[in-house]
Amino acid sequence: MNILNYKLSSTNELLTARIGLLATAHTINTLSLSNTIDQHFPALDSNCALKASTFI
Repeated sequence: MNILNYKLSSTNELLTARIGLLATAHTINTLSLSNTIDQHFPALDSNCALKASTFI
């Protein structure tokens, strides 16, 4: 079992409204989703083109 390397600063806000973002961010980082997206949707040949992972 891996312990997530995330720390939360002290706050009086409820964490339930944003806790789903932490799980989503960890999953995206673990799966290297941006690299996979860039492999399957390569950038256009233009020098101004952005990577597909920038939009997703």
